[in-house]
Amino acid sequence: METLPNHNKLLTDRALQCAAAELGTDPSDLQITSVSGGFSRNRRALVSAGDKTIFVKEVDVDVDLLPDDGERELAWLKKDYEVMRMLQKVHPKFVADWIKLDGDGHVLMTTSYTSADGWLWRPPAEKSVARRYISAAVTATRELEQTELPHAVIEELQLQPFTTAELGLDDGIDKIIAEADIRRQLIDNYRTLLPEQSKVNQRRCQKMMELLSRSDELADISVRAKRFAKQPEDCFDHSDVRSDNLAFHPQTGELKLVDWNWASYAPRGAGATEFLVDMARHGQDAAPWADELNREMLASFVGFYLIRSLKPPLKPGDNLRQMQALSAVTAYDLLERTRRPLIR
Repeated sequence: METLPNHNKLLTDRALQCAAAELGTDPSDLQITSVSGGFSRNRRALVSAGDKTIFVKEVDVDVDLLPDDGERELAWLKKDYEVMRMLQKVHPKFVADWIKLDGDGHVLMTTSYTSADGWLWRPPAEKSVARRYISAAVTATRELEQTELPHAVIEELQLQPFTTAELGLDDGIDKIIAEADIRRQLIDNYRTLLPEQSKVNQRRCQKMMELLSRSDELADISVRAKRFAKQPEDCFDHSDVRSDNLAFHPQTGELKLVDWNWASYAPRGAGATEFLVDMARHGQDAAPWADELNREMLASFVGFYLIRSLKPPLKPGDNLRQMQALSAVTAYDLLERTRRPLIR
């Protein structure tokens, strides 16, 4: 591209030219609409021309926030595209109908699933719709778990297991047990968070502050988390199932998952568990799906999210660390509500 990217724009000239070519118009005639949600460093927008709209995600390597010249993000964008292409053949109903990787691998374009067309990108407020939404997502994770792929495809698409090592062997909970300063910092953070939370999340934050003063119970959670590391990883998983990555159409019951760059093989129930934690954090009732929860994964989430909630923001103004702090308390709450005796 001859023109350098303007960092105040939603998309660079590279992405706009790709979108214009796809929509059969001039870049100057495009309408660009921002999209919210998620924690990506990538540029994202809806791009329209006439009555056609597509979703565009772009890796802009000139952004200061991207380390290693954006190599990781470019690899993730390629994996996202290639996994969706594979799933279009085996589970087409769960992925975008149309996808294209363009702009020398910097620009991913897909079908748009917009609110104007009836798609929901947040947990529904109406209880009956919310139940259908949660049920559809949990059912999708179950169906995806049955995906059997040749070893060569797993290698090619980088779907090798990582979840149990990433979570179960994470030393976050052990650092928290060992270091009083970390526990005090976490308690201070929750005191700061408390006033702005819903009543249910206030209760969860209070329970977490109490937990952080009980070393024996923290040790119990550490034991459970390490058991998660021993679970077989033989189920295909999106590995980031949450409302930001999910579009649901209440009239048709259709469900689409996006952002497949973390896809991998994982233990049974991993996808449902991460989704139900997200739902409970948003105030939804996860109790009807309690049997879907992987309890050892819940235990591993506690330390994993607690220790990461202390990191600096991913980018200025995002709420990732707050989300992680609330995910930790939600995972602990669900673990307590479904607790079974620990046999050592």
